[in-house]
Amino acid sequence: MKNRILLILPLLLSILLAGCSKTPQQLSNLKSEYVTLDDSISIHYKVHDHAQATKTICFVHGFGCDLNTWEKQFESFRDEEDVNLVFIDLPGYGQSSKPHVEYTLEFYSRAVNLVLDKNGADTVILVGHSLGTPICRQVIIDGRKSSLVDVDGVYCFYDGTETPEYVEAVQQFGHAFDGANCSQVIEGFVSSLAGPDTPQEITDYAMSVMPQTPQYVASSTMQNLVQRQWWSQTPIDTKTMVFCTQNSGIDPDNRLKMERLYPQLDYIELTTCGHFIHMEQSDMFNKKLKQFINQQ
Repeated sequence: MKNRILLILPLLLSILLAGCSKTPQQLSNLKSEYVTLDDSISIHYKVHDHAQATKTICFVHGFGCDLNTWEKQFESFRDEEDVNLVFIDLPGYGQSSKPHVEYTLEFYSRAVNLVLDKNGADTVILVGHSLGTPICRQVIIDGRKSSLVDVDGVYCFYDGTETPEYVEAVQQFGHAFDGANCSQVIEGFVSSLAGPDTPQEITDYAMSVMPQTPQYVASSTMQNLVQRQWWSQTPIDTKTMVFCTQNSGIDPDNRLKMERLYPQLDYIELTTCGHFIHMEQSDMFNKKLKQFINQQ
């Protein structure tokens, strides 16, 4: 009997310690919180904070996704006591409201700023993936003091040298999601995002969430995204780190373009990685992100 008790004690101890842990182990364990935009639009977000933190990292997902895309970043940063973590479901996605409105970058920016204001975020590092990058840029343009981490962000380059063919192609992309077959268009779009070495589970994740985007959200977002008014070429003089991949069809002079946009630039260009860099190469990404944050 005594030996049996001794064998059981370590198991009981491990269960007790797990139950007493104050740190959630997964992003899904964090409590859902909400803030209301324009009196009726509910914005869903999650926060993981530390009493002694001096910085806030705000993660903004891309088109068709939700805050769960940042699971690997939560796991990497949850024990970093110097930073608070904010994860947002943009309006139109995840557990946020999906109103019939114009989904402009300014609209998304107001949603992000509202969440940050609600949580008293002062020094902010904005991390935006894909569509999340121009949204984060707009947050900065709208006056939020922040550094920027661009994860394979979307850009339209209206710099005065664009050709009519380029403008036409951009406008066609903006209208690609207009029809009743929007979900099928998104499925084809998702298929193009994988790189040669992208694990199947990442494509499976994207395919499970992105085609669920309401057609009116997708159409309005893309039509507004490509409008010239959002794409000033005025440099944003804040510390910026750009992650990009050649698999996304970036131009050969992409680094020069980024240097013109961001005078304080740390640039990482990958070759075979897919669009979801933060998921596919999470160890490298999280290491670089920690180094970037420590420099702030």
